[in-house]
Amino acid sequence: MEKFMLIFHGGQYNDLSPEEMQGKMGQWFAWIEKLNKTQQYLSGEPLLPGGKDVKGPNGKTVTDGPYTEGNEVVGGYFLITAKDYDEAVTISKDYPDYDMGGYVQVRQVMKMDE
Repeated sequence: MEKFMLIFHGGQYNDLSPEEMQGKMGQWFAWIEKLNKTQQYLSGEPLLPGGKDVKGPNGKTVTDGPYTEGNEVVGGYFLITAKDYDEAVTISKDYPDYDMGGYVQVRQVMKMDE
């Protein structure tokens, strides 16, 4: 099995009612439970809005961002195991926020020799 990172973009929750938010969280927990049952879920976390962008030589330029208005904002990630890219992509199809304009970037984790 290989490790893959599912990087979640978009899927803004700002306009959801408390009931809709609870339903959406239920979808996330169900997806995690499904992956736990197959022992493919390794870890994952949602990210708070905002942050800092650090750029330039020696990281001298620090600015506020990324901003939550864009669909490119990373909202969180899962680290999973899958046999190959095809299986990782299939797993990503259960992402709960497609209906909210979100999308998943699937990336394989490089093995590093110690």
